[in-house]
Amino acid sequence: MERKKVNPEQKVKSVKDVLEKGYTLREVAKRYNLHHSSVEKWVTLYQTFGEDGFYQIGNQHYSEEVKRKAVKKYLTTDYSLQDICREFQIRTISQVQKWIADNGKKVG
Repeated sequence: MERKKVNPEQKVKSVKDVLEKGYTLREVAKRYNLHHSSVEKWVTLYQTFGEDGFYQIGNQHYSEEVKRKAVKKYLTTDYSLQDICREFQIRTISQVQKWIADNGKKVG
């Protein structure tokens, strides 16, 4: 599937198709020629930040305390990466994964 730029309005529409209309991630992805993992990421972003999450520009900066708490919670509970992102208002799962990897380097 070719990678394409999707505007914020289309992302919101896709998310609302999932959350409000009950379509599956795959149904929405197929309808708009997207990858289902993109739609899943947008749903998490929407659940965390609302529509504003699609209009934020630039990198988000997190305090050392937030990083430490997020990693600790992930490692000591059965919370998923998505759960951690929602709770600590972190934009992407990959950010938490990086902190976890960095934590392992510091400990090891």
